[in-house]
Amino acid sequence: MPVASGPVLIVEDDADIREALQGYLELQGFAVRVAGNGKEALEHLETPPRPALILLDMALPVMDGHRVLTARKASEALAEVPVVILSAGMAAMHPRDRAVYAANYDVAAFLKKPVEPRRLLETVERYALKSAGVQPGTSP
Repeated sequence: MPVASGPVLIVEDDADIREALQGYLELQGFAVRVAGNGKEALEHLETPPRPALILLDMALPVMDGHRVLTARKASEALAEVPVVILSAGMAAMHPRDRAVYAANYDVAAFLKKPVEPRRLLETVERYALKSAGVQPGTSP
């Protein structure tokens, strides 16, 4: 069972996708919290425990993913939380543009929707367990 420093925060406005991601990651042993928009995501980020990883959709109601990243960047504590963008649009960007965006907002990785479950799990393990100081595939 994975040991992360906190839950995985899934920020996704599509309830079907959100529930599928949550169910899959929970079956893999991860604690999960969910938010349906950027404002809810920031509320979760202000409430302990701090997530080990944020899976962030960019096209969100109320507050989009870009504004979530901007708020995260402004907070020293939140800036340490790895972010994986899960978005069809961002993944379609030119690789150079994606690299610049990732560098500016400290984005760990991009996953394209629909995401292949094995790729999702590998990415979540890599970044959520890394933030806990655990190497994937090893025991703490």
